[in-house]
Amino acid sequence: MKNYFFLLIIVLLSTPTVAQDFQGKAYYSSKTKINSDFGNNISPERKKRMMERMKASMEKTFELDFNSSASLFYEQERLEASGENSRFNFMSFMNPIQGVLYKEYASKTFTNRVELFGKFFLIKDSLPKSKWTLTGESKTIGKYTVYKATLNSEVPQEVFQFGRQSEETDRQPKMRTINITAWFTPQIPVSTGPAKHGGLPGLILEVNADNTTILCTKVVMNPKEKMKIVAPKKGTAVGLNEYNEIRKEKITEMREMYQRNRRQGGDGYRPR
Repeated sequence: MKNYFFLLIIVLLSTPTVAQDFQGKAYYSSKTKINSDFGNNISPERKKRMMERMKASMEKTFELDFNSSASLFYEQERLEASGENSRFNFMSFMNPIQGVLYKEYASKTFTNRVELFGKFFLIKDSLPKSKWTLTGESKTIGKYTVYKATLNSEVPQEVFQFGRQSEETDRQPKMRTINITAWFTPQIPVSTGPAKHGGLPGLILEVNADNTTILCTKVVMNPKEKMKIVAPKKGTAVGLNEYNEIRKEKITEMREMYQRNRRQGGDGYRPR
């Protein structure tokens, strides 16, 4: 490990000094693999159609505005594809990356503005403590040299099934360990990256976490138009645990409404 730290120090010393008031914008694309166990209690034809729509829904593009003290991560706006309707908007609700995310490096806190069935919440909490392991591996992404770091993280194992509700879904979610791999560049010395990833001595340009891969496609340093990197303000302020409880209740409500809709002869979930 000492050799890796020496390597990192050399890289940092060779990185050109960046003014304290610098700004930058990074563009990312993400893809999420859908678990094939999803929806095992529905017909194969219906499951295939839903998985195709889920896959399209989880292929997204994002922007990350950053400076020397904070960053703002958000999804790029896009037109709805022909044929999409509100019945399948809940696919975005299941996506691991949601809303507008503001991160402050020094305080290691975040504010995440998310929408949950028409209501906005401001989730304010501390960023996860990331104990990265530097591997010494490197590669290039675009014109940047990036270095590999890994960590293991425990996440809840969420189960979402259509149709009959299992008693397991009402219990405390089981935890599972996932491996996260990040590629960061000291050439852009900011301790941030896409989603809640950060804590490394350089901008994260690629991250692989469980079934989701996020890759930087472009970086613009000091854009001509000055950016305002401030925390979102409109919404009901809640802590992360409180929001997770609200979200859990909405999942239960969504399942019950789906069941009622099916009994009435409908073919999907329609939010109120």
